[in-house]
Amino acid sequence: MYQSFNISNFRCFKNLNVTNLERVNLIAGVNNVGKTALLEALFLHCGAYNPHLTMNLNALRGIESIKVELGQMIETPWDSLFYEFDISKEIQLIGDDKTTGVRKLQLDIIRDVEGLMKVSQLIQHDINWTKETSLSLESPQVLELSDMSNGQNSYYLILDHKGIRGIPIPPPPPFPTIYLGSMARVPLSEEASRFGKLELNRQLNVLTNALKVVEPRLDDLSIIVVGDTPLIHGDIGLERFVPLQFMGEGMARLANFVLAIANSPDGVVLIDEIENGFHHSILTKVWQVIGEMARKFNTQVFATTHSLECIMSAHKAFMESEHYDFSLHRLERINEAIDDVPYDQNALEAAIEIGLEVR
Repeated sequence: MYQSFNISNFRCFKNLNVTNLERVNLIAGVNNVGKTALLEALFLHCGAYNPHLTMNLNALRGIESIKVELGQMIETPWDSLFYEFDISKEIQLIGDDKTTGVRKLQLDIIRDVEGLMKVSQLIQHDINWTKETSLSLESPQVLELSDMSNGQNSYYLILDHKGIRGIPIPPPPPFPTIYLGSMARVPLSEEASRFGKLELNRQLNVLTNALKVVEPRLDDLSIIVVGDTPLIHGDIGLERFVPLQFMGEGMARLANFVLAIANSPDGVVLIDEIENGFHHSILTKVWQVIGEMARKFNTQVFATTHSLECIMSAHKAFMESEHYDFSLHRLERINEAIDDVPYDQNALEAAIEIGLEVR
């Protein structure tokens, strides 16, 4: 569970230090201040050793694919990750986690011949690569991800005329992590898989009880294959089961939250624009569900919002719970720098009472 997180030269952050993190953390701030970028940085750090995750970030923002052309290519697919597109300065992500300790990741783009030759030699000694898949030095683009925690272990993502490949094969991440974007929807097959894992562990009642917050008539849930697509269906007292998506966006969204948390025990769940799909009248109950699930599965949650009602509902939900394991973090742009302003229980209560802007 993260206690603090530091970002250097990533997206809009020249340097950002986020402290006083809790089990559940809500990120607020005006548009274009870096709320989503903070989640992306955490996503990369949670992945620890996998440079392929950098290629997933555009999809998480709703950009399905980008055509990459080589030849006289000036930019790499990763230039947008670097602060002000300056690839001469490495990205650093440093997290202090209770389980894994302090971990430092570094991202660099390799362009010099010496660095490319080093990668080429590494490929030649790797049993998973053949001469046919060796590095083409004609116009390669190479991203290096280094885990600086214990010495330096480097992993490379290579783009050349033969496609995108990684070397060496990265080890599994230190803990499970799921990112729920505001634009990209969870594939139905993936949703069904998470549902199945919950059912295998005889914990399906956790999801059923949580969804009653939105639909009190819900009595049972089941996976039913329609055509070749597995869909979660619910029994709400009609003559037949109803697909969850037909019960409204709030039902589908809350199901995604619960399934993500339940499938990330001792890990992290990242949720962009968490208030989407919910009527303000049930937001407090939604936050109660998130708090309960996070404690049950020992999962840390990071979410973003633009909504004052969402912030106030979260504060109320955790005030009424046994543990106030929640913190608000408002990102503020001061001149050219972006700073984190954390609010604990007392600070947030005082800010709400005097009408201070915390969104």
